[in-house]
Amino acid sequence: MTTLLIGGITFEGCHGTTSAERELAWRFEVDVELDAELSAAERTDRLPETIDYSAVAGTITEVGTSRTFHLLETLARALLDGIVERFPSVTAARIEVRKLAPPRCPGRPKYAGVRLSHP
Repeated sequence: MTTLLIGGITFEGCHGTTSAERELAWRFEVDVELDAELSAAERTDRLPETIDYSAVAGTITEVGTSRTFHLLETLARALLDGIVERFPSVTAARIEVRKLAPPRCPGRPKYAGVRLSHP
């Protein structure tokens, strides 16, 4: 089993709990881990034998910028579902989604985030 790691994928999206928050674009950052049987790629050194991390990042940015969500949990689930649907060789996946500089938070945290796993 191989685990692919892609960290620090960024995009801007209009996600938030209030309508005012959803009118603005906020910065989001995503880390993803994908487990898959990729032993053929380890031997052949051929892109068709693996999961293209560029395509994974593209899926994340596409989902994150094309829809609007109220909650980080829902955004993370949509991102994870999009990856699993597009890449059927993935047997397990983990995702962390962070909203950078979240508004209305005492103490001015650098981010608020959520982690989800599949299955």
